[in-house]
Amino acid sequence: MNSLRIKIKNKLIFPLHIHISTLFTVMIVVICSVQIYITNKGINHLLLEASSSIFSRVSTETSNLIRSEYRPVFNAISKLTKREIVHTKTLEQRNAYFTELAMLLDLHKHVSTYRITFPNGDWFGVGILGNSLFRKRLNAPESTYYFFIHNNSSLENKTSAFFYDEQARFISSNELNERQYDPRHENWFKNSTKENVVLSKPRYFPGLQQFGLSIHKKSANNVVVSADILMDKINHVLKSTTIYPSSLRVLYDEENIVYTSNAPSLALIKKEESKIINLKDLFNNEVLSSIKHINLDQKIQRYQHNEENWYGKIFSVPINEERTLNLLITVKESELLASAYLIRQQTILWSFVILMLSIPCVYFISQRISKPIQQATEQARLISTFDFSSIDHTPTKILEIANLTHSISGMRSAIENYFNLTNSISKENDFDELIKLIGRSTAEATKANAAYLYLVNDAETHIEPQFAWRATTQNEDISQLESFALNDEKIAKTIDHIMIKKKPFENLNINLLDKQEQGKLGLNSEQIWSITFPLFSREKQTIGAMVLVFDVKNSEYIRHTQFHYFESLVNYTAIALDGRKMQQNQKNLLDSFIQIMASSIDTKSPYTGNHCQKVPLLTQWLAQVASDSSTPPFNDFKLSSTQQEELRIASWLHDCGKITTPEYVVDKATKLETIYNRIHEIRTRFEVLKRDAEIKQWKQVFNNTLPDEYREELEQEWQRLDEEFALIARVNVGDEFLSEQDAEKIQEIGQQTWVQTLDNSLGLAWEEKARLNNSNNIRVPLTVTLLQDNQSHLIPRTTNTDQDPRFTLQPPEYTNNIGEAYNLSIQRGTLNNEERFTINDHIIQTIKMLEALPFPKTMKDVPKIAGGHHEKVDGTGYPMGLKAEEMPLTARAMAIADIFEALTSHDRPYKKAKTLTESLKIMSFMVKDKHIDKALFNLFLTSGLYLKYAEIHLNPEQCDDVDINNYLS
Repeated sequence: MNSLRIKIKNKLIFPLHIHISTLFTVMIVVICSVQIYITNKGINHLLLEASSSIFSRVSTETSNLIRSEYRPVFNAISKLTKREIVHTKTLEQRNAYFTELAMLLDLHKHVSTYRITFPNGDWFGVGILGNSLFRKRLNAPESTYYFFIHNNSSLENKTSAFFYDEQARFISSNELNERQYDPRHENWFKNSTKENVVLSKPRYFPGLQQFGLSIHKKSANNVVVSADILMDKINHVLKSTTIYPSSLRVLYDEENIVYTSNAPSLALIKKEESKIINLKDLFNNEVLSSIKHINLDQKIQRYQHNEENWYGKIFSVPINEERTLNLLITVKESELLASAYLIRQQTILWSFVILMLSIPCVYFISQRISKPIQQATEQARLISTFDFSSIDHTPTKILEIANLTHSISGMRSAIENYFNLTNSISKENDFDELIKLIGRSTAEATKANAAYLYLVNDAETHIEPQFAWRATTQNEDISQLESFALNDEKIAKTIDHIMIKKKPFENLNINLLDKQEQGKLGLNSEQIWSITFPLFSREKQTIGAMVLVFDVKNSEYIRHTQFHYFESLVNYTAIALDGRKMQQNQKNLLDSFIQIMASSIDTKSPYTGNHCQKVPLLTQWLAQVASDSSTPPFNDFKLSSTQQEELRIASWLHDCGKITTPEYVVDKATKLETIYNRIHEIRTRFEVLKRDAEIKQWKQVFNNTLPDEYREELEQEWQRLDEEFALIARVNVGDEFLSEQDAEKIQEIGQQTWVQTLDNSLGLAWEEKARLNNSNNIRVPLTVTLLQDNQSHLIPRTTNTDQDPRFTLQPPEYTNNIGEAYNLSIQRGTLNNEERFTINDHIIQTIKMLEALPFPKTMKDVPKIAGGHHEKVDGTGYPMGLKAEEMPLTARAMAIADIFEALTSHDRPYKKAKTLTESLKIMSFMVKDKHIDKALFNLFLTSGLYLKYAEIHLNPEQCDDVDINNYLS
């Protein structure tokens, strides 16, 4: 067969490149020849002409800009040296010139400061305060625009700073404590003359922490008037004349000291050294050598830099009558071809004329060959948009196009099968349905007569049937298919291939797999050919096998043309199956972990009453009712399946931070309780006082019988102590508000003393002993008060936690204060301030714990929902002080569920269970106080969720009759 032509039905079919290459090779040669001739004809002359005109224009513009910007400053400095300002002596006289100098600053935008320096060390200056570092140093008010600084050397260099706004209105003033800048030490001050205005070398301004120049002149009485110009303002002048990206302007003096440059990549100031730089710091030796050969104000010259051609020219730039600087202008040769557009346009025009003459010739041939290509292109376009509809193809005589059409049709079919399979798999969430979908789709894509899907069980002992499909009967029943042990001798050869060799296996005995359907496959055993593909996980572990059954006459075609396609298709389905199984296992693991976490929190305290399990139930009920509601404000609120999962996780973990809260704080039933109720210690001390009172009386009568008058006094003392302990015991319970009278009585009772004869530092753990104050100096016997607030009662905060600015809760100084009088003086409830923070801190820990978990983007609001159930709709809640509009509706729903469960819980040690009426009444007051969401609370009532919950979780005596109309807002 000839590679260039094929004879079919006495007609020759030539390859496509023979038709196209012959025609367009001739056209390209002609067009390129004309283009090269015209381009080369004028490029050299154009380059030099463009360079000369552009450089001259840039130098003129730069000189004009510098002259127009800075000569007025020279004039202003010269005039000021002749004004009365140089003869002023007092602060008032000098401050009188503030307005005039501020006007000069507005006129000369490039000047940052005007300064008057006297020979005796006095100086004052007016400037615009733009630098943030200098602003901080001067401690200037925020609205400051101008500043006036006055340094008085006669007052030990006392420096005063005056601040003005943008309209030059006085704001405030202050005294600067640190030693200020002395201009007399600067070289520019020493170089000032009475004859001329002088431009200094670049220098460092320590106040502004920037580099710049000074324009200065000395007056007749040796007072130096100066103006400071920052480098970045001079740099603006050069940047304003930049045309090409590579165009470089460098302004330098006769000593090669660089003043400024327009190149953003060249740092003119080495800030770490606070020094100016030389030309040699900007250019390599090769370029410096080239620059030396460029004569001042002469023709442009060519040099090389970084293996590119550059053109450069040096111009003299007069600053004033006495001072002239050098301006180096360089640009890449390649960027000077802007004027060559004219030549290029001529080239394009000629090319277009030639192309137009070629069109009639190309048109006739392209019509004959383009139609099949267009059809193939259209088919490919449809495939690229996942449109797998087929189009009719016109017969062609071009071999490559014929082969292309056939290949595209095959590609369309293969991609369509892949796309349909992946699209179906991505939409299916149920694992069992996914197995059926994969098996059915694989069978259809491969056009198999039958397909069987087997998976290795979790124990990896058996390979079990999961799916079966028969083309003739459309039967998918797997009830009669048996599972095989991995050591079963009947399928040992197959097991060896798929589990050990991990290779496809041909001609599996189908009768062994499908005895029930072996006669219904439409083929006898001689006509059946099968291939078994192992299914691999991402780790290349065998997870099962796919058996495909075909007509034996198709076996050769499948082996040579379809085998790799089938193998790829099966491998994809295996990975999808393994990934979905892994995802399901991970989801089950997460669910189990979440429920174990919630159960652990409830188990941690015997009094939480399954709070972490009840709140999720009630929260999800309320959120679902809101989602189902079609009335405002819930008509736009719809919970998707993903959002339901997000809410479920958030509600189960809403109190996960409680795992960090000590049990004795969560369950604190009395004011004196820590690990145990310390009322027993105080009871013992009262007993000691009673014994002391009796012993005192007995001592008075020695060993005789106690006289009646002493017995009466003793009984009165006992009665007083009994009454005082009864007060302490009643207050300790904390079920009523502590009155001011009782609080004072507690302090009075606590001041009673008793004699301690045993060292209280004995028998203590090291941590408790460390809290004892002066433990080494304790001497017994010791007189101590009845109720004690000691240093040892203050538990230090050992953890160094940085306060997150999002949280409004502020940690107290100590982790806890277990002082007896301190805790008995708690006005409401049993928790002191430190313990209340510990309780409230659980929600911060919840948010931090959940934020540390890598939730997917679809569940990014889990920390916000779980951490928002203690917020209030008016923004007074915690931990972030969020308002209603800043919280998701689901978080507001959880707040209602959390409050309702807490109010109705009947197993809390620190409160009695409330009835439905009492609970809903309290919550209605919370609605009026804007603590909980009004619309959600109304929905909670009208939907009957409160009653549904009560029937399941409340005691019968709590379920009283409720008229919800009394509580609807």
